[in-house]
Amino acid sequence: MIPQILKSIFTVGVVSSTIAYIVYKSSSKSFVEIFIIATILQFIFFYFYNSIITYITRVKLESKNLETIQLMNTNNVLIECSSCKKMNNVRVVLSERNEFACDHCKTENILDIQYNTITKTKIYE
Repeated sequence: MIPQILKSIFTVGVVSSTIAYIVYKSSSKSFVEIFIIATILQFIFFYFYNSIITYITRVKLESKNLETIQLMNTNNVLIECSSCKKMNNVRVVLSERNEFACDHCKTENILDIQYNTITKTKIYE
């Protein structure tokens, strides 16, 4: 971590020195003044640049987390094809119509989900 920080500071210094030298040769301003201004502008630029990169990364991460949550809300079931009776792994989403093509015979199938209630009983000993 510290070598990366030192490398970044060294790079900022080299870039500021180069800019200061070029501007110093072509204007009447002092080298130190231009060096300080160039350094400050680089820090401001990279502050905003890193803020934008952090924001974009956070938005992508939140999007991936949302996709993961949506995948966790789905279930996979092994169910046989109505035509060839071979087993297929089908993702079931309870909030939409579940259709699948058989992996073996390519027949289009619709998954029929029925809900039944069962009375919970207590067994007395």
